[in-house]
Amino acid sequence: MSQLNRRGFVRTLLAASAGTSPALAYARHAVTWPLLESVPSQSTKLEHGLQQLHVAPAGSCLAFQNFLKIGDQWKAATLPNNPFIVGESFPLVTSRVHREGSRILCEGEGRAEGVDGKETVYTWSSEIAAVDLDKDSPWFRFSTTLHLPQAIRLRQKSHVEPQIITWLSASSTLMEGQSGSWRRVLLDQPTKNSLGTAGNDLPAIYLLDQTLGVETMMFFDLSDMGWMSTENLPRFLVYRCSSLARIESDGTQRLGIGLLADQATGDLLPAGQIRFTYWLMQRPMKDLLTAQEAVVRWMEALLPLFEEKLAWPACATSWKQFAAGTVADLQDKNSALVEVDGHTGLRAYVKASSKLWADAPHNFELMTQADVLWPSLLYLKLHPSAGFSRECQELLANLPSFYHANTHSISNDFALRGDERADSWYPFENSLIKYPMIGSLADSQETVNHFLDAFRTAKTMALEYNYLFPIYYQVATLRAEGAGTNYAVGGLYAWAGILAHKLTGETRHLEEARRAIRVLHTVAPERLFHEPQELAFGALAAAELGMFDAAKYLLYEQLRMFYWYSDSSQKSHDIRGMVQAAASILYPAFKENVEAILPWTGVMKRGIVFEGLLRFMDQQRRNNFYFFEGCSADRTNIPSAFIPFENLGTLELAGMTGNVGKEIYGAGESLWMYLMFEALGHVEDRELMLVNLDLLDVIKATEFPQQKLNFVLYNPTSVDRSAKLDFPAAKQKPARLSANGKPVDTALEIQKKSFLRILAEF
Repeated sequence: MSQLNRRGFVRTLLAASAGTSPALAYARHAVTWPLLESVPSQSTKLEHGLQQLHVAPAGSCLAFQNFLKIGDQWKAATLPNNPFIVGESFPLVTSRVHREGSRILCEGEGRAEGVDGKETVYTWSSEIAAVDLDKDSPWFRFSTTLHLPQAIRLRQKSHVEPQIITWLSASSTLMEGQSGSWRRVLLDQPTKNSLGTAGNDLPAIYLLDQTLGVETMMFFDLSDMGWMSTENLPRFLVYRCSSLARIESDGTQRLGIGLLADQATGDLLPAGQIRFTYWLMQRPMKDLLTAQEAVVRWMEALLPLFEEKLAWPACATSWKQFAAGTVADLQDKNSALVEVDGHTGLRAYVKASSKLWADAPHNFELMTQADVLWPSLLYLKLHPSAGFSRECQELLANLPSFYHANTHSISNDFALRGDERADSWYPFENSLIKYPMIGSLADSQETVNHFLDAFRTAKTMALEYNYLFPIYYQVATLRAEGAGTNYAVGGLYAWAGILAHKLTGETRHLEEARRAIRVLHTVAPERLFHEPQELAFGALAAAELGMFDAAKYLLYEQLRMFYWYSDSSQKSHDIRGMVQAAASILYPAFKENVEAILPWTGVMKRGIVFEGLLRFMDQQRRNNFYFFEGCSADRTNIPSAFIPFENLGTLELAGMTGNVGKEIYGAGESLWMYLMFEALGHVEDRELMLVNLDLLDVIKATEFPQQKLNFVLYNPTSVDRSAKLDFPAAKQKPARLSANGKPVDTALEIQKKSFLRILAEF
């Protein structure tokens, strides 16, 4: 008997409604579904795609069961009687249920304990909508509002409340271990670092149960659930979007997914309109997908749910103005610069601005010098400045000192003391990407040669670890330290291989990059989260190599680290569209925000453009202004006003915007924002986004700006708009334009929520 047949899955599923004992239904080598008869005939039904949602009738608790059409039969895709909100304080008894078109509307009463210890009665209302966002993604949106006349005391005893759980199936414990659990793909959130600490990014979950032939997805609209706080459950400090199993007295196991918590920091749910909003979609899927295939299906289904907020921060003037202000602030000798052994360098943070880190008066870092120099060399080609050019020349003169011939490496510290331990993303990004780009732009063969030597060392390390890199390692020996890994740094390594090929013409570097991408495309998805730009550069390298499936997958993995919601606890800013600065760090940072989207420009140039990616990019074009001090107030007389804060506050960190400091090592990103969105091409209507796609392909400063420029023009609004384009890089020369390959004028129309590929030649 084959292994597959021997472990043929045998299911036992709940076959009756709540209040009855689960029936045991055994089927050899087949699937047994919950019986359709388990749903009351008087339930209200709502069809959407291949789904049929049943909502319990008036007089019962607010609950649902979902069905999928398999062939010509409706088969249950969930267990019956799934409550909309789980917890003892939420016995939501329905008094009225009715359907209006593609919605089911419900209302009723609930009872809970008030803060005075007495019972309080509250009303509630709920809407279940079949939402048509994409023909292949038939989502149901559940939105329930509790109308609490006073705060209620949550019952945080044996089970934490509130939770949102969709119970999917039940099976025998024997068969669960025999094969059931083997034929599932679970993608949970938020992302975790390599040692298991969770962050606070995408609030969603995916589960494929191939034995049942069903894939289930849920998305939780945290923007609409502003009641979360330390008085009850402080969002992702306690919640997880994951799965759970519940053992029943007869030995069966129920499997569910949802927004789960096993601890709380308080027991108070405030008075007012308390909302619970989430999305559910189930689709038939008979194939046992790989985890990578599941990520792609999941993210393509989720992307229509990301809603961009088309608003501007109060301080948002133009990125041109902010870039000019940044250049001026970078020349402040007292706050931005430091002298070390006769060498002038940029500090990591504006002097005395960090509440966490002490100033380093006897050192400066390559990360800061490289972050600023790369875009500055391009900026100076457009806006010559004698003073800033002198400063950049001083910084360039320091670069050879970061190279160490004895270890064939490029250090992050200018003043190196003792044995050096590296945090892998520092050398792989700063030494292997920024350092050679700066050297090439500055026409410094010495710098390029240092890079090539360091890349040979990186290749030795890649082979030593089979392209599965550690976080920390001893530079002299390449010996790993600690238990953490940073597999995604292979994305930086792959792009470094592309650069090595561009600078030498040697094709062996391309094969090295290809090997690194293959590993990234096969390693378990949950192991790929560290710095978000690592995945973006990996996607860029994959696109350059023609590995388009891998490129899309790495982009989708990266989007799992983005903030798909607004943090309503933070009134001074909106993190929507930003990215968690590193796995488990719990805040967005300006540097990582911009570096995470900058490689997208090259990916798009190489043919991978989709509207969902542009939505995130445009949201950052707007919201990144929030990183500058006083954006929601008067910005006059602010010292270093155009050096961004590293961090914006989040609920999980009790706010604390800017306490990490004003990051000079992220100031270069202010220049990148200008270079991407305004410097080379400009659209008069700022509600439209025009983004240049050529920046990462500029190897020689003498070639910038090019006479043939690629752009994407994007209209994120819900109406068609007129676009009037001009190209400062043309320097008054007439530009020949084409849109999607067809000649156009500088004034053109663009349809709502659409994009055009623009080519400008002059």
